[in-house]
Amino acid sequence: RIPQAKLLSSLRSLSPKEAARLTYRKAIYRKVVMRRLGATAGSHVPPKREVRYRTELLGSDRYDQILATNPYLAPSDLDHFHRQRSTCIAVYDGDRIASSSWMTSGSVYVHELQRHMEVPSGQHFSCRSYVDPRYRGQSLLSHMLYSYAQSLTPDQLIWGVVYSWNTASLSSLEAIGWRDLGEEWSTYVLGVQRPGRSDFSTGAEAERRRP
Repeated sequence: RIPQAKLLSSLRSLSPKEAARLTYRKAIYRKVVMRRLGATAGSHVPPKREVRYRTELLGSDRYDQILATNPYLAPSDLDHFHRQRSTCIAVYDGDRIASSSWMTSGSVYVHELQRHMEVPSGQHFSCRSYVDPRYRGQSLLSHMLYSYAQSLTPDQLIWGVVYSWNTASLSSLEAIGWRDLGEEWSTYVLGVQRPGRSDFSTGAEAERRRP
């Protein structure tokens, strides 16, 4: 939400029509939409780009190693990961953690939507992914997801949510076999949140909805 002082400052520099539009968009009505994508473990495609780093799946005894290296991670996230027996995927360059991502289930708080999402038992929700800036552009997220998929039975579903404008992440996910499953959104009217979701029932429908 835009701070009140910043909003007022912006309004002073706008025409009445522009000010009304900004007030409506920022203070009265706002909608955050994320695409839901995923794939069964058996349908994951190996990343085209090879990397020389090692990938490890970490248990709860090693969670704390990741906290200092991932700015998207909070202690409250670790509490959830411990309760849900989650898995951390980490890519190492020697002893340095180049990237990390988490797989979990249950009631998961999604910061971007400012609400919880329910992930059924037996499904795997990808979240809190981070790549060190020194290692970006090397498809490390794709490698983490593919490595995790290889540890599961082929029919288990792996999925996550991504902003529609994040074309780089969407392209990397689609390259390893992820497809549109639907959308998740949070609508705010006068500060009151109204959650919503849609599901794509068939692959053909998903293709029609693809931007």
